[in-house]
Amino acid sequence: MYARVVTTSKNTAEIQLVCTDASPETMHCGACSMGQKPAVKAETVLAENSIGAKAGDLVEFAVREHGELKAAALLFILPLTVFIIVLGIAGSAGLGLWQSFLAGTALLGATFLVLQMMLKHKTYYYIAGIK
Repeated sequence: MYARVVTTSKNTAEIQLVCTDASPETMHCGACSMGQKPAVKAETVLAENSIGAKAGDLVEFAVREHGELKAAALLFILPLTVFIIVLGIAGSAGLGLWQSFLAGTALLGATFLVLQMMLKHKTYYYIAGIK
């Protein structure tokens, strides 16, 4: 897949997806316009920039091996596990159902905030080459 480099800093680059398959003759995955309204600015993502691409370059990018699985584990499985563990601990401590649920929800929110701070500059994308 291709992207245009928007900005660079140290070893990362902010890239914007460029659709090259939007012709009627080819299969089109639709990833470039997925979930977007026509007037919405295209979403950008961070990518590891080990080859030194500069702003404005058209680059080829890819996802690290098992990147989707690692991201899903961090963003879905970890918070769900924390929520279930807190429900169990709160229930065994003698709290009622609603109190256990509120305790789990509070810790789920805290987990979300901690993950957001920890993963602010984390990326599973990397720039494979400059086109």
